[in-house]
Amino acid sequence: MKFPLVESFLLMPDEGKNGNLAICTNTLAPGMVINEVPLDKRSNLSVLGSLVVSRDGAERMIVNSLVHPHLQYIILFGEETLSFKPSTNLLLALMNGYNLEQKGNQIINGKGVAHHYPSISKELLNKFRETITVIPFYTSHGDQEVISNYMAWLKPQIPEDVFNFVIGVHAKGKIYYDSLVKLIDLISKLPVKQSETIVLDAKEFQHLQPPVIVLEDFEKKNVVPFLVSKSGSNIKIDLDIGDDSFTISGNDGFLIAYSIMDFMNKNNLILSNENQLLLGAEISRIEVEIKNDVPSESFIISQIRNSSRKEIPLASRTLLKPDSLFYYKVTLKDGFVSVQSLAHDTCTSVFDLRAKSLMPIINKLVEEDRFEDYEQRILHRLDTGIEVGRAMVALKTGNSYFQDFRNLFSINTDKYNLFILEADSFLGNHQKIITKLYTNGLTMQHPDTHKGTMRCGGVLAIYRNSGESLKTLPALYSSGSQGVEAMREEYKKNLLDFDNSGTYTYGSRTRAHFGRDQLLDAVTYLKKNPNKPYVIQRFDYVEDMGVFETPIKDDKGNVIRTRIEATHDPCLSHDIYFISNNKLYCFHIARAHNIVNAYPENIFGLHDAYDSFISKELGIPLGDMFMLSSRANILLLTEEQKAKRLIAEPAKPVGLLDNSIGPYNLLNNSNAKGVGYAELKLIKNEIRPDHPCLDVLENYSGVNLISKAANYLKTRGMDHNNPVIGSYNPKTGELNESNRLISLQCNERAKKLQVTAVFLNGSKETLQNDIELCNYIATQFGIITNRELDNLFLFYVPMV
Repeated sequence: MKFPLVESFLLMPDEGKNGNLAICTNTLAPGMVINEVPLDKRSNLSVLGSLVVSRDGAERMIVNSLVHPHLQYIILFGEETLSFKPSTNLLLALMNGYNLEQKGNQIINGKGVAHHYPSISKELLNKFRETITVIPFYTSHGDQEVISNYMAWLKPQIPEDVFNFVIGVHAKGKIYYDSLVKLIDLISKLPVKQSETIVLDAKEFQHLQPPVIVLEDFEKKNVVPFLVSKSGSNIKIDLDIGDDSFTISGNDGFLIAYSIMDFMNKNNLILSNENQLLLGAEISRIEVEIKNDVPSESFIISQIRNSSRKEIPLASRTLLKPDSLFYYKVTLKDGFVSVQSLAHDTCTSVFDLRAKSLMPIINKLVEEDRFEDYEQRILHRLDTGIEVGRAMVALKTGNSYFQDFRNLFSINTDKYNLFILEADSFLGNHQKIITKLYTNGLTMQHPDTHKGTMRCGGVLAIYRNSGESLKTLPALYSSGSQGVEAMREEYKKNLLDFDNSGTYTYGSRTRAHFGRDQLLDAVTYLKKNPNKPYVIQRFDYVEDMGVFETPIKDDKGNVIRTRIEATHDPCLSHDIYFISNNKLYCFHIARAHNIVNAYPENIFGLHDAYDSFISKELGIPLGDMFMLSSRANILLLTEEQKAKRLIAEPAKPVGLLDNSIGPYNLLNNSNAKGVGYAELKLIKNEIRPDHPCLDVLENYSGVNLISKAANYLKTRGMDHNNPVIGSYNPKTGELNESNRLISLQCNERAKKLQVTAVFLNGSKETLQNDIELCNYIATQFGIITNRELDNLFLFYVPMV
């Protein structure tokens, strides 16, 4: 039999091709899970796949599991979605079966949304129950009783040691990767059962893989009674219905669509089905142009009245009631926009429309009219139009598209970008950062190749009025049973702890490593010198950036080879504090930043442990927090799904932001005070400039930092984030013209050298000399590493 029989996104490791074990990763990316399984434990691990939605995902898993030539065990691992509860419903289906008095194969005592398997007959479910052993090893939310009952039901079917191990892990309340590896090992040692050949016909599962209908393409623009346009950062719609004229604007296309539906329902207004779909498509086209700066040709010809217009009120929120009969899946496939028309009743025919232009799809959707006649049918049409329109813009402009993901993006493999983003809430900024990196970041292989590809860029994130914007860590960032407040306390403790535990810790590097407590010294210094900045440094330019060889010996003690290893260097390298308008401002520097997972911990740890402490000791409020992530990244293999989930979360609207402290573009010759930046192209310069910081860099405690860092980069690997140099010495804490260069990082990205530099006390008068210094240092790196030069991102903190 062909595997998989129906379309699924699965990871099938080569080393486990003959294995009889699969892992359902729930909301985790399969690549993230397999990375935690040692190579010597993967020989029995045949398939990994996520299970996000109860119905479609579980149905595909059941069908594909039955046709797999070896599969006998499935481990349900990770954390399931709260809404759909797919793993819990699978357990209930196996224990309880279907409610035969209801249509659609409703699971007895099913939970969450869509607890039914319409494509899986009772006989097929029984066959799955007889053939596959499902072991629950996932984090539940209020469903521990279901797992306990299932384990009691499963007990006669599995060996005692496997049963006891699973029960014991669940009793601890948390399930970690080491326990998963142990369970894999236990299952791998079980006798292999003779597998039964099961023959299934893909045509019987048309809802999971509908027949394709390629539509004849034609370019046509309908004349419509509406105009969708840009109004600043808002979408504006002028709409004529009957004798009346209306207008509405906002920054969220779906909220606008909901508001139009609600208004039309309340006022008995009628817009043709075709125009509802086209209006959705135009809303999406303009939203893409605003959010992604991707312009495209209009789908329609607008013909509206030149008259005064009544305002359609923008709803405060959406209350979505899904169509109970039909739903659509929109994707890009084989150079076409694919629109799958699906039905919850498996007796209803389904199909997959394919076209390269909009109107053939719109015409077919109107002809079939697969929209339930219910109170939100207008919204369902508008939303379908929104998705089809966004997919068509993606196809026409060469971008990538995912349904329900509001942004388009093209794969950028040649440009390293700097993104400057601001917000007055953590989630608001985090979503912007993830979106920018995901849609515009440079796509490249992670230097640690087992981590797969990543998207990366430089990010300066500003949290305005950080005392308020970072007051709350949203509950969605909680980890397992640990609440966000407990997490924050743990972050804070780690950043304040003096103990280095045999390696560096941020607390030790801040408070002990350089022979003094820089945190307490910051308070003392700023009290005496409120008009001067203060620097905390954790990166040790002398001890860090080290490469050494470790001998590898055989059983007899003979050296068989050497392994190149490097020092483990701090990611959070510097903090700069300065006072302005009787507020404390902070500028933090990270040489490398995992934006999806580590970022919240770093932001709130810095805020709680350092910023808030200094602010309280000085008796002045916090101003803005600047977070410079010199090399920010998203790991696609392990973090893509979580990134999309975070982007989709609703965030509070951004209020009026006070940006008087910057950042200001230095190339505009601004006289403003605060934080400044400049983005320039590096220029080759082999002539040594007359710059006071250069003398220090070339003899920093007897070490030439430029030469050391460049050679370290060359030896360590050009894609690594490690080399950081500067002229400031935290052992003395002296601040003058010769140690203004706080941090300079040079790395290869997009096959060229990229430099990020932060100077203290910059001004118009120092700018040109500082640029020449950066060009000279980059040139020295280029000579040693044999790389061309690209971008310079230069920052002044503060401008004076």
